[in-house]
Amino acid sequence: MFIILVAICLVLTVGYGVFTHGWSEASEFGIYLFLLAVQAISLFFVGYQTFMSYAGLRKFKKTVIKEPKNSFAVLVAAHNEENVISQICENLKNLNYPKDLYDVYVICDNCSDGTASAVRATGVKAMERHDLTHKGKGFGLEWMFERLWEIEEDGTSYDAVVMFDADNLVGRDFLQIINSKLMEGHDVVQAYLDSKNPEDTWVTKSYSFAYWSTNRIYQLVRENLGLTAQLGGTGVTVTTKVLKEIGWGATSLTEDLEFTQRYILKTGKRVAWAHDAKLYDEKPLGFKQSFRQRIRWMQGHFDCMTRYTFPLLLEGIKKRKFMLIDSAIYLVMPSRSILALILIIAGFLSYTGVYEVDGFLGDVVDKSIIFDGWIYGTFIAAYLSLPILAMILEKKGKKLHWFFVSYIFGLSWIPVTILGFLKKNQREWNHTVHTRAVAIEELELEPEEETETAYQASPTK
Repeated sequence: MFIILVAICLVLTVGYGVFTHGWSEASEFGIYLFLLAVQAISLFFVGYQTFMSYAGLRKFKKTVIKEPKNSFAVLVAAHNEENVISQICENLKNLNYPKDLYDVYVICDNCSDGTASAVRATGVKAMERHDLTHKGKGFGLEWMFERLWEIEEDGTSYDAVVMFDADNLVGRDFLQIINSKLMEGHDVVQAYLDSKNPEDTWVTKSYSFAYWSTNRIYQLVRENLGLTAQLGGTGVTVTTKVLKEIGWGATSLTEDLEFTQRYILKTGKRVAWAHDAKLYDEKPLGFKQSFRQRIRWMQGHFDCMTRYTFPLLLEGIKKRKFMLIDSAIYLVMPSRSILALILIIAGFLSYTGVYEVDGFLGDVVDKSIIFDGWIYGTFIAAYLSLPILAMILEKKGKKLHWFFVSYIFGLSWIPVTILGFLKKNQREWNHTVHTRAVAIEELELEPEEETETAYQASPTK
């Protein structure tokens, strides 16, 4: 959307320059107005996110654990994952939650390796699906939901569905926390996305830094402000009641983002964020693999953006629901690295005097605070302080120096965004290969706090 806005600004500014000053001065006048428009848009996004983040930065309060009540169908989406699938199966079998209140199913989606056999060897149910026409995680989940409704007819029903990826590992108290969030009245919950392999390469460090900071300055902030979190593809919980009422219906390349918008539009309720329900997923090791993955993300993002931005805005205005407007802004907002780069360049141009011109243009520049270098210095300082503050609050202060490599990596979002926009109508799914095999004990280094033995009584009892 940012690219579209820039293109519109270019056409309008050049056209206005021709109309008011003729062809001789149109190019110069158009350039300045174009720069003004681009910077104004960038300042809006930066200012908005900075304000929202600081407004919602509060001390995190752990979820009050309630008595186990909800039953869960725990689904793991897998495509040719025999190298790592046994790990999450064993992990999920040993969660601190009553075993009679959850079952684990692995969706072996168009697998051509030994994924299903590896799953059965752990005692977990392997649900094999073969459909080369409808490929992708979204279609696999849709298929599995139909199987759950069939299982329900045979007498086994669940209150909610929890979704993971094959490379994930899950904190032992995960279902306890999610159960408690559901008992607070939420129907859709997103868990904390942590990293399984943060130290492996400069790419995994960049991913991890981005996830840790985003968890704090976007997701938790929205939870604190009563706005909606955005689903992150894994660690997603949806009640079966909601699935039956509105259906899954998310089969794009970013089914998580699509379902978020469908859910908040149709129900007017928000996606809750569970900051202490942690899962760990494997980040891509190499830049090439990461590049392909992020192009797929942006293809799906642009697809959702074109379909949901205006409905969210219109419904938000009509019903006076700021949550919907906030989600629409999220769909059109560029990455942090791109916005920061624009502001840095604009600030540099201001300080070097590039904007110093005479005549009518000089009056425009002199009277516009957007061309003031001090404005950019203030915005950049406030904006770039957010991820740094987030890392400190997330107790990742020893990894603050990863900020620099993360920012350099973030600039690659520029070609990724362009390619994602150009390919937004393509729906070919590219599988990310996972190889990192670690145990949950290796990731949860700090001793777990003792689980509360005195559960808070359910208000329904």
